[in-house]
Amino acid sequence: MAKVIRLTEQELNNIVKRVIQEQEMEEGIFDPLVNTYQGLKGVWRGEGYDYFKYLSSLRQQVQRLKKLDAPNHKIMTQLSNLKSKIQVSKMPTDKRDNLLRTIDAAINHFTSYANLVNTIEQLASQKLD
Repeated sequence: MAKVIRLTEQELNNIVKRVIQEQEMEEGIFDPLVNTYQGLKGVWRGEGYDYFKYLSSLRQQVQRLKKLDAPNHKIMTQLSNLKSKIQVSKMPTDKRDNLLRTIDAAINHFTSYANLVNTIEQLASQKLD
């Protein structure tokens, strides 16, 4: 039988904050060093310290953003599958068309956003390599 442990709300909040803080530290522990290295690389190339430093930071942020967006890509795939099912359904035409337009709009907005993030990543990566 499993042991029951009782925590107060404050204790639980403290545990959650601590886990989040440790996760943030692990993810970004070398970011300042990488940014400084890239900045020095920019000085050596004659394009400026800040320019390369901020490009490096931008690339790191885009990579984090892409990790966060992974579930959204999955949702958009599921929406596309749902759209296919709605198209062949026997629901009233006006309701079906409204649903399809709304789903298309959501997919198109997300696709535009994802393309913009990819463009930013490509621009930052080209210059840093």
